[in-house]
This record gives sequence, structure tokens and C-alpha cells, in this order.
Amino acid sequence: MSQPKRKEETVGREMTGDEALAYVLKEIGVKKVFSTPSIPDFLKERLVQYNLDVDVSMSLRDAVALADVYARENNDAGVVISVPGTSILEGISTISQAFSDSVPLLLIGTLRSYRDVGRARVGELRSPDDVSTAISPFVKTKERVISIEEITVTVEKGYKEALSNRMRPAYVEIAEELFRLKAYPLSTAEQKPERKTPDKNTVAKVAEVLGNSKLPVIVAGHGVKASNSMDLLRELAELLDSPVITTIRGKGVFPASHPLYAGEGLGLFSTEVASKIMMEADSILVVGSRLPQLSTAGWSMRYKGLLMHNNVDGEDIGKVVMPQVPIVSDTGLFLKELVANLKQKIKDNIKRDVRSEISSSRRVFSMKPHTKLWPYDVTRLLQNFKFSKYYVDLSSTTFDLIRLPMDTPIWYTSETILEKNIGVAGVLQSNDPNSLGVTDLGGIQRNIGLIIQRRSTSRGTIIILNDGNSTYLDTYKSDIPSIGRTGIHVELDRKLEDSLDAITVDTYGALKSALENRSNGLNIINVKIDPEFESVTLLRS
Repeated sequence: MSQPKRKEETVGREMTGDEALAYVLKEIGVKKVFSTPSIPDFLKERLVQYNLDVDVSMSLRDAVALADVYARENNDAGVVISVPGTSILEGISTISQAFSDSVPLLLIGTLRSYRDVGRARVGELRSPDDVSTAISPFVKTKERVISIEEITVTVEKGYKEALSNRMRPAYVEIAEELFRLKAYPLSTAEQKPERKTPDKNTVAKVAEVLGNSKLPVIVAGHGVKASNSMDLLRELAELLDSPVITTIRGKGVFPASHPLYAGEGLGLFSTEVASKIMMEADSILVVGSRLPQLSTAGWSMRYKGLLMHNNVDGEDIGKVVMPQVPIVSDTGLFLKELVANLKQKIKDNIKRDVRSEISSSRRVFSMKPHTKLWPYDVTRLLQNFKFSKYYVDLSSTTFDLIRLPMDTPIWYTSETILEKNIGVAGVLQSNDPNSLGVTDLGGIQRNIGLIIQRRSTSRGTIIILNDGNSTYLDTYKSDIPSIGRTGIHVELDRKLEDSLDAITVDTYGALKSALENRSNGLNIINVKIDPEFESVTLLRS
């Protein structure tokens, strides 16, 4: 292809399209890409040449799942290369979940041809626009590259957009002819992800309300972690002596051991002290949360105080409740400005009586007498072990795990539940011997192939809370999620033991022994859960 007239705008040397792609990924800071065996050898070799780790899975669904948990864990874009681009549709449920959960993914697909289309090539749909049209509801931006010169700047733009403000997947499509042609790619512009700054007058108003409140309460969501502002949240809470409640996905952004931590969840899913404090609070500050259905128990939270709601996406403010003070801003920048403003007004940290009330309320949740294992039995046992990371697929059998105390943001889950793969893919991607994944029978069934492929080289522990698919998370009868009955019971113990080398346990002692005697490889524990179990969190529908 022709060289641009101004050579100083290029990277300075001629490249093939595959090298231009590897070059730009290296330049923007990508360290790992996820793909499948269909990635051409020359492209894989070029990526390795630029010191990129190429993680190959048997299917694009698995590759997207691994990229998704990589992004959740590292707060960075998970990069997926799909050849041909049509295979990206295999992972559309995970991509849609990432879109809803604000998880950054950079999806790079290939177009069979940009100039000779519609000839029914292998891996080609009816028209070259079909893939981008199908995926467009679940990506933040989509771009098509038809010249080598544009590869660098277009991929850089997609990466930046995925990480800017509300993080979400971005899609870049590259014509395959470009991988063998040569040209001078344009220089990258060193674009940085954008962060939406808060309105100073709004921050001043929030500071005034909080400073004059008798009992302010802070509700902290995943946005605190996404903006890496955990220290600012703690500083704000201690400055105001304000109780902090986290959403389910926000667990760990405020230490559970801190005397101001009032628990996770709102409404009927909240702790007793959190529910009481919410009703007594004269001001409530929600930071970094959409107030989703699970964290609010079907939006059942009750409050009387003035509500101030911060979220980076203005579309999410006012959908659940209408705040008196909306704050559209990056959560980290807002908290930084707010703390600085309050420090000018408050010279000494405020002291309230709320700490003693929170401390006296902390207890183990009570259950009816039972002989078989219930999910909360597993939760209580897990409190005796310290794992480095927790990956959890929320479901009827795993939901009680939200009561596991977290002092750091090492908890990864989805409240959207469009796909169940975090519990398995998280452990396999991290390859950390002290990581823990928790899923149910449906979650393990969907990911058996991924486990079989990586079992011999993986480390960590996966727990299956197996009630034989007798229950499900019911969101049909009411907005308040509850335990529903399927009327069936599936026995897959032998299959799990034979195909995955799973250890089946059905008592508290056997589970404790299995956890204490974990190997340094991949440990899969099939925990038999009483189909008649009761939850300490969910109601029975």
C-alpha cells in the first residue's frame, strides 16, 4: 500500500499488517492476548516476537471467559483475537455480561476480505457487516480497519475507549488481506483513558450535607474498585465516622474488619444493623453503584435521608431511585475532590456512637437444626481459610457466600448473571494455587471442556455447591430474588469424578479435610448440598 505523504506521522518503518497489530498492542501496554487454535501461526509468532503472552483456548467462548476474568482481576482490558471474526459470536453471552458489568474488553476480529466480499468463504456470514451488527448492542465502540496505516491508531482508540469512564467492551475488525501486505503504520497518539471529572459546585454541596449530617451513611459499589479509590473511601468514612455498606459486587472495597463496616447488601439482603442505620441516616451517599437488583434485594431498601448518588454513567442515575443530588463523575475523582473539600471544613475526625452499635451486631447467622450440608455451612467453614482471590458465580446455592468477610478487593462476581463462568475461568486464568472458585452444577457443566483442557497445568481450588439442580435463583415471581424449586434432581457425581477427578464430599468434616489437604495442582471439590436447604440470605419462593 502507498506510504503516507508525511513520513514523520508513521512509526518510521514499513510493516506487514500482522506486525503492525503486534506493535500497537505492545505500545499500548498489553501483556496478554486470548485466542484459539485458529489464530494463524504467523500472527501468533509475531505476537510472541513482541513479547506478548498468547493464551490459546479450544473455543472463542472459553477465550472470552478467560479474558473477562483477567480484566476483572487486573482492572485492565482483556484482549481477545478472533480469527475468523464470526467465532466471536460464541462468546456473546460473556461479552453482554461484561457490557452490563462495566468490564473492559478489547475484541479484535478479522474480516475475511474488505474488497472481495460475498463469495461464501469459510467462516463468512451472509454479509461483512453481520458480525459487527450482531455484536453492536454489547460493545461501546466498533471500528473497521481496511488499511495497514490505520491499524495502530484504530486499535489504540479501541483500547482507550474500553477503559474510559464507564469501562466496557470495544470491537475492532481488521481485514485479513492486510496481514500479508506492507505499508507504513501511523504513529500512536499515546491516548490515555478518559476520566469524567466532577462538578465542583456539586461536590461542595455534598460536602456541606455530609458535614452537617447527624448520621451520614456511605453505600459503596464496584465503581470504587474500578477507579482504584479504596483508600479514599476509607479516608472519607473515618473523617466523617460514617458507616459503610457495600454492594455485593463491591465486597472488599472497604475492610470487613473495620469498625465502621456495616455489611453488604441493601433492603431484605442487608444485615440487621445496615437496615437499621439506613432508616436512621439523615444523608446517604451512594458511590460507584447502579443499585442493581441483587444488591438491593429487588430494590427493597428503605431510607428517609437525603440521597446523593454518584456514578460515572449518568444514564444509571435515577433509574432505581431519584436522588436529591446526582453526581455524574468518575468515582475516584469525585472522592478525591470530596475528601479535600471536607478536610477544609473538618479539622478533627468526627466521633459518633455508631461504631459500638455495629460491633455489637456482628454475629454468626443462625440456622435451623439440620443434618446435611447447607450453603451457609460452607460459608462458615471458608472463614477459617484465607484464599488470595475469590471467584464466585452467584446462584441459589452460592448466594450465602456474600456473607464471607473481605478485607481487600479480591472478590470477583457478576450481579447480572447472564453467564456462569467466573468461578471456573477465574481460577484457571489466575493459576494461583491459593485462589478459590465457587460455582454450582450448571456452572461446572458449562465449563467442563475448559477444565479438561487445562487441568494438568492449572492450580487452585474450585468448589461445586451441588444440590443436583434442585433449586434456582427465582426472579420471576417477584423482584426480590428467592430460592425456586425445579422439581428435578440430577446425579452427576460419577461424571464429575471420572472426567474432572473431583472429590465428592457430603459432610462438614469431609469438606474441611479436603480443603486442608489441597494439592498444589487443580483441586475440584464436589460438595453435596441438601436439596431442602435454607438460606440465611435468600427467601424461599
